[in-house]
Amino acid sequence: MDIICKESREYLPGTETKTVLKEEEIIVCAICSHPITALSKQIIIHDAFRHIFANPHGYVFEIGCFSEAMGCRPISNPSIEFSWFIGYSWQTCICRQCATHLGWIFSSESNHFWGLILEKLVFP
Repeated sequence: MDIICKESREYLPGTETKTVLKEEEIIVCAICSHPITALSKQIIIHDAFRHIFANPHGYVFEIGCFSEAMGCRPISNPSIEFSWFIGYSWQTCICRQCATHLGWIFSSESNHFWGLILEKLVFP
């Protein structure tokens, strides 16, 4: 990505500069600041972006739903046990850079989405 400013040798008066994706639109890992997803990837699942769930051990998570999370990777096999979303399997996901647990990817036969733990993300 090229960023051109007036102090740059590549800046020519009278020419248009490129529009670049603003970093403010990127959501990053709260631990290492690795880019995880974008604000534009927020989606509504079951009438809400935010959901609060408890796992079988009693830990409570507030998650947000995203269509993509390029900064995460699944580390477990898919499971349907205790799924928070009926019809979806889930896999635990971590940050690609620091391996912090960031949430889950939920998958059905026709769809998938990421449920990310909101307190482990930094929003713009």
